[in-house]
Amino acid sequence: METEDDLNYGIYGQPAVTTRVVDRLGELGIYGTGGNAIDPNDFGSSHNKDISIPSTFKDVVLKMCPEIKDIVSNGYRDNKVYDPMTFNPVYKYLVGVDLYFDETNGMKKSKKEYGDELNDYFKMTFDGMDFVSFHVRSFIFPPEKTNEDKFFEVFGVTEK
Repeated sequence: METEDDLNYGIYGQPAVTTRVVDRLGELGIYGTGGNAIDPNDFGSSHNKDISIPSTFKDVVLKMCPEIKDIVSNGYRDNKVYDPMTFNPVYKYLVGVDLYFDETNGMKKSKKEYGDELNDYFKMTFDGMDFVSFHVRSFIFPPEKTNEDKFFEVFGVTEK
């Protein structure tokens, strides 16, 4: 039976050394070249190329989710994993997106639910690209109209 003193020692009676997991992951480069494993919403890196959402995918998202007015990319993260059979590196990509909503419908789901739907729609649109996934970074809503805006919308004179 182990005692509490036995649990404080590592292998061969050496004192256990504890380090923060985040520090170790940063040293190992687990989360790609960006090195931004700490903040889940940080997709900026000097190594990343500019990307944009493909128009066919954007059309699918806008038709399937009518409350979304636009979807904009915020960059990506790459994660290198190894194929266990061949030991060749395989890159997986996480694309950060902002979702813009219209003023009438508003959001209907959580960020995770929208992210899961984006993953499904992407896999249906681009068959065979299962190495790409999406993370909804933020929801963006249009500014609320002021009373002045509403007044001139109703009573304003339009120039001919």
